[in-house]
Amino acid sequence: MRDTSVASIRPLLAALGVTAGVLAACRAPARPVAIGYAFPRWGQLAVRVALDEIASWPATMRPTVRIIYDSSSTGDPPDIEVSRAQRFAAIPELVGIVGHGGSRGTLAAAPVYNQAGIPEVAPTSTSRLVKRIGPWTFQLPPDDSVEGAFLAQFAAERLGARRVSLFYVTDEYGAGLRDGVAAEAARRQVRVLDEVGYDNRNDLAPLVAASFHRGVPDVVIVAGRQRETAHIARAAWRLHPGQRVLAGDGALVLPLLVDEAGPAADSIYVVAFWMPDRADSVSRAFVERFTRIAGRPPQSGDAMNHDALMVMARAVADAGPRRAAIRAYLASLGVTRPPYHGVTGPITFTATRAPALIMTRVHGREVQTVSPP
Repeated sequence: MRDTSVASIRPLLAALGVTAGVLAACRAPARPVAIGYAFPRWGQLAVRVALDEIASWPATMRPTVRIIYDSSSTGDPPDIEVSRAQRFAAIPELVGIVGHGGSRGTLAAAPVYNQAGIPEVAPTSTSRLVKRIGPWTFQLPPDDSVEGAFLAQFAAERLGARRVSLFYVTDEYGAGLRDGVAAEAARRQVRVLDEVGYDNRNDLAPLVAASFHRGVPDVVIVAGRQRETAHIARAAWRLHPGQRVLAGDGALVLPLLVDEAGPAADSIYVVAFWMPDRADSVSRAFVERFTRIAGRPPQSGDAMNHDALMVMARAVADAGPRRAAIRAYLASLGVTRPPYHGVTGPITFTATRAPALIMTRVHGREVQTVSPP
């Protein structure tokens, strides 16, 4: 089994000048409380920023909480994700989970948490199957059918596409986005010239060349992650300079997307759940805090992870340390309680919520919101 360390967050607390005693609440639980965080290594900055924000809460609102971080990879096999979930579930003081890092990992791990009665907030898993796993799992982003429809709508309305080619990674994330794009394209009478599945072992340039031989699209849509999106864009650009590429949220990892895409980068549009140019006070405060601690501006995924950690911490503070009470708190947001006001907007887990989706475009080494959004 892969060597995966489970690290207490106490060293980070010390680095921030915060101790467990400082985080004590006026109604502190009788036992230590832990939140599990199962996410790839790039997401660890969200832990430091969340702890810094929790430490800034008024003393009467601060929960006694530590965050246990178990690093993962978005490409981890399901058995590794299940083992990770089982390790977390065996921690007696664990009251909630934030993770896992992708749809496949969440779908593999969530049954463990549901069986154990541990509330889980999935910050970036978009598969529509996530919301059906069980009552202890809460999906933060919009599901793939919504995101796929958004991609097809943008291609048709904003880019005037009448013909698209669709490349998708053959996992739960890619298949879900593929289906959402195809359904909306059919509704808008946009012709899908080709659907090309791939995995991380494929040489993508020949797949793009073969697809273009069957027909050149107005827009290429990629349901995949940053490396594959960049390589598909490069291959398409070599065949047809200026070929526009639309990608799902999984591709928005900078600077990797830009570095891998090379001269094709400025042809790439990519979906985001949040952008740092938002003018609201919550976003501005988050950008300042994250940049100060991380040494770089936050990206969309950073904001999603932050919101997932903070809504779990707020549930502990307001509902107490019992798992069932935390689950009930999360379910009540937007129903019997006001939504949680996160960085990415009002957070509820109701069936009627409509999380924001933003289209961005690569410009230089950054992405910018397509105006008007």
